[in-house]
Amino acid sequence: MRTAILLFLLFQFFAISAQDSQGNDYYFGDNFHFSGYSTDAQTMVRTKVGYITSAKYIWHIFDSFDNTKKLPGKGLSATPNSPIILGIKLNPKLKNFISPEVQNFSKKYNSYFIPDSSDATIIAMGINKNNHQDFMYRVIENDSIELVPWSPIPALSMSYGAKEPYGDIGTFNFPNKLILVEVKHRKVYNIRDGYILDWRKNVRPILDQIIARGAGQYGYFNLLDRTLNKSYIQQYDKLTGVPLDLTFNKDSISSLNLEFQNHETIPYSINLIKKTKNIVDTILLEWWTQSKQFEVSNQYLNEIGEYELLIHKTGNIGKYGPDEVLRIPYRVTPAPKQFSATFFWSTLFPILCVSIVIIITIFILVRYRSRKRLKKLEQQRQALMLQIRNIQSQLNPHFIFNAINSIQNLIQKTDQERTNYYLSKFSSLTRATLENAEREMNTLNHEFQLLDDYLQMEQLRFGFKYEILNNLEVHGDLIEIPSLLLQPIVENAVKHGIAAIGSQGMITLSAQQVEQDLFLCVSDNGKGFNVKMTKPTSGYGLRLTEERLILLGKLYPENTFQIHRTSNSGITKICIIISDWIAKP
Repeated sequence: MRTAILLFLLFQFFAISAQDSQGNDYYFGDNFHFSGYSTDAQTMVRTKVGYITSAKYIWHIFDSFDNTKKLPGKGLSATPNSPIILGIKLNPKLKNFISPEVQNFSKKYNSYFIPDSSDATIIAMGINKNNHQDFMYRVIENDSIELVPWSPIPALSMSYGAKEPYGDIGTFNFPNKLILVEVKHRKVYNIRDGYILDWRKNVRPILDQIIARGAGQYGYFNLLDRTLNKSYIQQYDKLTGVPLDLTFNKDSISSLNLEFQNHETIPYSINLIKKTKNIVDTILLEWWTQSKQFEVSNQYLNEIGEYELLIHKTGNIGKYGPDEVLRIPYRVTPAPKQFSATFFWSTLFPILCVSIVIIITIFILVRYRSRKRLKKLEQQRQALMLQIRNIQSQLNPHFIFNAINSIQNLIQKTDQERTNYYLSKFSSLTRATLENAEREMNTLNHEFQLLDDYLQMEQLRFGFKYEILNNLEVHGDLIEIPSLLLQPIVENAVKHGIAAIGSQGMITLSAQQVEQDLFLCVSDNGKGFNVKMTKPTSGYGLRLTEERLILLGKLYPENTFQIHRTSNSGITKICIIISDWIAKP
């Protein structure tokens, strides 16, 4: 009984230490390990259980499966993994060996990681001298090369304190290789068991793919394909091939699926170092996984910060060197601002409505004020036009009165031919003057034509000479000036300038351009006048012209209308200067 209790306590130690979730050291010991099933007496849950037997008393394994013997804490209905009762012995000083189960069709085989390249001894306590011919074994390397085809059990042995001969499958050592040792019944295929032994030393995980979902043309793509990820990765690790600068916007990738090369015998632990808002935290994502795939949850992809995945053989990361840990750094950056319908209707739409109301109100007020101002300006313009027309209406009878006086003088001289010619010119000139009376503007050429007719008419009476000079850079038909603007000045030059000297008189009418300013000048060689007088007495028409220029300056505030007089060296010259009147070419 004492031996049985010791056996049970050793079994409990193995069951705890071999599955140390904190990564603490545990040793194989000078034992044989077996596996089977047991039902927990308290929960009635049936689970797989590991059994340990001293290498000096291997026959005690039969006591573990003898359900007639009651031991403290022992489960109910203990049975071996198979009738073969396969057991394994490794180097007693081997630590941190891992024994995950690997699926093989309908069976699961235990696996052992042997990093020190030591031996592995396998026995079959369920095979004896009575049934050994019913069983066979084989050895396969890397799940591809059959090193030993299905063959008879090599031998029966009585070692390790055995009381009866048992099946001695053999002692194996294949450095840097993965070996499957499998035993089966010749006729009943369901009776089979085996071990997977891993002597490989390169334990750093190897990636086949990193699938990013929620990105790319098709909604997912392989980040390790360098032709598809130019916007995410620029550099790769030369040894592992993993990305060194994976960067993506928040919410642009919904998940990362890591796909590893086959690692059934080496379970992985996966940690995440997270640095967000200047806070560094290490999160255990997975302690034990034999799967070839692992998905990084979306919760670690949508918070701005820097991250690093650490993947290594199951255990405390502090026990592994740099060449045993696979590191995958990545960075989550702020997402570009995008249109949100909810944000628009809840926030922007009310603001937009208020803004539109304010803009419309301002527009109506501005339009109202503009119309009111334009109406006022139009009223002022109409008033100025009435004043200008009033002046024009005063000029017309003044001109007609002077012309009639001239006709009267010709009649008194009994110069019938010249009187008739004068009357014809007077009638055509009067008609043109009356037609232009309602016009605000007239072309320069047309104005010069009217003045030419007038000078011809007066030339019959006084016999003077005259000339009209157009020195503008543009055609006279393209420039308009106020109607009858020069007529009072020309008439003044005739009546008060050269009338007294007759045929010796000379009148010059000219138009010149200085930059964009227009100069309209009338000169004569008459008696002249005193230019220093504030109110010249040279004629009623000239005074009306000055008043008209003042009104034109108000009507066209963007231009200035000036009159300039000079009288010296026997030449009297009066110029009307209109600024910025000629458009730039």
